Amino acid sequence: MLLNFEVENWMSYRNCAAFRTTGSLERQHMETLAKIPGFRSKKALPVVAVYGGNASGKTGLFKALAALKVMVTRDFGVNGILPIEPFKLDDESIRRPTTFDITFLAGKTVYRLVVEATIEGVSYESLEIVKEKETIDIYERDAGKTPSFEFNEAYFADLAHVEYVAKSTRDNQLFLGRAMADNVTELAEPFLWFANVLELVGVGSDAWAFATALEKKEGFLEYASETLSRLDTGISRLEGQRVGVDLLPPNAELRRHVNQLSPNEGVTIIVNQSVGDYGFEMFTVRSVNGKPEIQRLSTVHVGPDGAEHSFSLAMESSGTQRLMVLLPMLFDLSGSGGQVGSKVYVVDELDRCLHTMLTKRLLEDFLDTCGPDTRKQMLFTTHDLLLMDQSLMRRDEMYISQRDANGCSELIGLSEFEGIRFDKDLIRSYLDGRFGGIPMLGEVVIRG
Repeated sequence: MLLNFEVENWMSYRNCAAFRTTGSLERQHMETLAKIPGFRSKKALPVVAVYGGNASGKTGLFKALAALKVMVTRDFGVNGILPIEPFKLDDESIRRPTTFDITFLAGKTVYRLVVEATIEGVSYESLEIVKEKETIDIYERDAGKTPSFEFNEAYFADLAHVEYVAKSTRDNQLFLGRAMADNVTELAEPFLWFANVLELVGVGSDAWAFATALEKKEGFLEYASETLSRLDTGISRLEGQRVGVDLLPPNAELRRHVNQLSPNEGVTIIVNQSVGDYGFEMFTVRSVNGKPEIQRLSTVHVGPDGAEHSFSLAMESSGTQRLMVLLPMLFDLSGSGGQVGSKVYVVDELDRCLHTMLTKRLLEDFLDTCGPDTRKQMLFTTHDLLLMDQSLMRRDEMYISQRDANGCSELIGLSEFEGIRFDKDLIRSYLDGRFGGIPMLGEVVIRG
């Protein structure tokens, strides 16, 4: 679970912006909070929502977490640059490093990773274990010191190997990722949290996530069919429809590859049908008796006469296709696959193309599965003010992003405002400007 995240000198955030997912003293919706091993007085929130106007900094937070995940899990090569985007409205910020500070629960251990970096390289990195009354340093890396690495000798079984890995770590690499590649097994748990637990869902369609779920997650097709039917999309179920090779893209290399598949070998083909976020087709091709057998994933609708009719995915609405993009996440968070493991999903614009009542239902369904022993979270940005509802979420689960006259964004938690009753109409207070974060729209000037 993600427990705290801070970022400074990143995109529109010149100063430090932070949100935490440890609950305050608020008493609402206590049943959804998760216990944190080793902490008697703290519990983790299952959701965090970030509201705010356009260009206020909401997507910047999403991109900050995405950049940190990539830096931990990817090797950028000898001459690669890091995905750092500092605040660019003053020269001082452009020159100084961006700071990421994240605290997370992996397994039964709470870790804190701090990274300072520019596009050229990492200037500081540290990892520690956080306990209720103490912290235990694992390693620290400071490019301004000699030697630049310090290790907790008691933590590592083979310190000589760890020091060798440190010496071979390039400036444009995080040691956490380099160490995992070189089998420093003591760091597997925090690394795998970034690799396997932290997931990001952007605003564009990601049909590959849907295709991967269909291929690898048992029960996903049935879950997707049932969910699409239940949420009033007009779809009764999904099915594979046999089609001819002429419906595949007119690409000679692709056609040649399809015709040369080995026995029982399969391939998935995603075809974007239109410009924009949505409008895709999905084909699966397998070699059967030496010939390609092609199935197109189709939606099934029932007409007024009770007969079934198949449609291609590209014929569905953008809202339905957006919902399909979210289905792998909803499947994981629901536990429908038979395992309710640790997952942290960060979603940019959860409400994109979706009706308010549908988005609210998705949140309600998720929160109904959360409790003291669950280890899953959904963190999201949104423009939908109707989700600013205390009957749905706690005040400490709501944040406002806003940008000042100097172009600097800041993040404000609603729990910071005093005197907000549990039955308060938050939407009215927000629109009245009490919390900030509303668009400052200028007057139209008509020149004659």
